Amino acid sequence: MNADLTLFVRESLSRGLARAAIRERLIEAGWRAEEVESALAGFAEADFPVPVPRRRPYLSAREAFLYLVLFATLYITAFNTGLVLFAIVDRWLPDAAQRDDAARWAIEAARNGTAGLVIAFPIFLFVAALIGRAMAREPEKRGSKVRKWLTYITLFVAALVLIGDLTFLVQRLLSGELPTRVLVKTLVVFAIAGTVFGHYLADLRREEREGEVKPARPGLLARAAVVAVLVVVVAGFLSAGSPRRQRLRVLDAQRVGELKNIAAELERYASDNGRLPGALTDLLGPTAIRTLSLRDPVTKAPYGYRTLDSLSYELCASFDSADSLTGPPPYGEVSEYWKHPAGGKCFVAHVPRKPEKGR
Repeated sequence: MNADLTLFVRESLSRGLARAAIRERLIEAGWRAEEVESALAGFAEADFPVPVPRRRPYLSAREAFLYLVLFATLYITAFNTGLVLFAIVDRWLPDAAQRDDAARWAIEAARNGTAGLVIAFPIFLFVAALIGRAMAREPEKRGSKVRKWLTYITLFVAALVLIGDLTFLVQRLLSGELPTRVLVKTLVVFAIAGTVFGHYLADLRREEREGEVKPARPGLLARAAVVAVLVVVVAGFLSAGSPRRQRLRVLDAQRVGELKNIAAELERYASDNGRLPGALTDLLGPTAIRTLSLRDPVTKAPYGYRTLDSLSYELCASFDSADSLTGPPPYGEVSEYWKHPAGGKCFVAHVPRKPEKGR
């Protein structure tokens, strides 16, 4: 608050001038009505010879810390809400121009976003409840300058995120992405940013209007936002799949990776010796790669191996789930060769014939 304005109000009240007259003269002098009301509200309307100042709101270091945690978890919640919704859009509105593994990356994004919401959103609600109880005990703290600065910084960050996301979406549209997907994602960005702006701008305007510092109850917008985030969390779990299913897919991806290593070692062995080994244990020499594993990661049973002729063989493993890829990112690239059903599967392979000398 302006020191000259506060001093003028104090002097005027000490001389017994009416508040209405002080207000009128200040507004005529160019002061804004909310500035005048705030200055007048700083002094109690008490029957006393000198003006009695009201207790000014003070935000302790602990409360500033709580506000920083509140807004940090708000940023994380908003970002991950958008991440999950974008992933759902990518999965349920497929684009033929996207890579074949785009759906896999969408599942991974949904999983990461859901994990962020599960951690950050409860912390946000808990800290918001703590601050709400503190404001109920001391409503004048709602007028704290530190609190208002942090709130405006939040709105500033939200504006930057809004601009950045919209720029990215326009770039994706110009790059040929499906217009329907871009439109839905744009609506998602506006919904999230609009909720943040709507809630905190309304809160600030309510406080600045006529010096109001009454504790505010959660509005309809805030309650709807809580319900929406919970719905997004549920949708994220459904889109990403159950943890058990994901674990089975990761184990299958590990099996495929180990079979790939074995196949590479078989090819190297045949190139060096002119024949395939009689057993996989023959590969475990000093030159073998360190990550070479010949046993299933769960059952510890050895992988199946059988030579078909001097240059052909089959590798066998038992898988927990059906999959046509080597696994979710970052476990490998799309490969139809390693497509497998749930249960046992043998892969037939041929090592290249070693060229004869002189040819």
